[in-house]
Amino acid sequence: MPGDILRPSTGKADTMPIFPSSPTPEAMYKFIRNSILTGLTLSIAGLFSSCVSPREVIYLQGIEATPNQPVKQNYEATIQCDDQLYISVSSRQPELVAPFAQAEIGQQSSSGNSAQRQQGYLVNARGDIVLPIIGRIKAAGKTCTQLGDDIANALRQGEYISDASVNVQITNFKFTVLGEVSGNGVKNVQGQRVTILEAVSMAGDLTIDGNRDITLIREKNGQREIARLDLRDKDIINSPYYYLQQNDVIYVTPSDRKINTRSEEMQTLGFAMSGVGLVAAIVALCAI
Repeated sequence: MPGDILRPSTGKADTMPIFPSSPTPEAMYKFIRNSILTGLTLSIAGLFSSCVSPREVIYLQGIEATPNQPVKQNYEATIQCDDQLYISVSSRQPELVAPFAQAEIGQQSSSGNSAQRQQGYLVNARGDIVLPIIGRIKAAGKTCTQLGDDIANALRQGEYISDASVNVQITNFKFTVLGEVSGNGVKNVQGQRVTILEAVSMAGDLTIDGNRDITLIREKNGQREIARLDLRDKDIINSPYYYLQQNDVIYVTPSDRKINTRSEEMQTLGFAMSGVGLVAAIVALCAI
């Protein structure tokens, strides 16, 4: 008969309903409870797949207020080859500094409009610049203050300008930021005092997926240095790399979390788990 199952062991037809009878209230309660727990578990698992611990991203962790702390590092940039220098020579006798004034300023034409710009002096591949009157002088490896003192001394010793005062500035100071930042690229700045935190800020800050252990590449005196800096470490402000030098390169690698768990596939899986879990929980609640 329909609805009966033949049991081979006895050869007799016993009746057993294909569908179970109506569940008891206790069984329904267990089913709803298990469904809700399963749904919440899936939802939480999906959400935690994209969670980030504050300890992974907060800068300068554990730093304390320390008034009147002396700055130990010398932030003045070192002149390098291919740097563009602005050199100003002043004296109580303006006619003596006229050759330098003419070399400082050049004319350029852009779209038919004449504009004035500071042309300056280019540091050649040997690290030298060529100045009026003085001639060739070594610039690479010196700070702007040191070069200014050397030029002033050369003018005084040669009895060209006895009261010479010299000011030197790098006009093309730049650094590069790459990787997991909001705005990577070459950053040109005015002045010479740029900290690693200012550089990160100028690049729009690190993304949530940026590794706080960043890499800094620096060329100095014909050699290349590679340093690892942890932005979460409060002692970074005492690092010799805290102040940037000309042409520094900062690279922010993606975190292991992004590589391992925040790929497009894993994000999709996490959202799917959350969605399935919430749907299961809602269905179970509606059945109450």
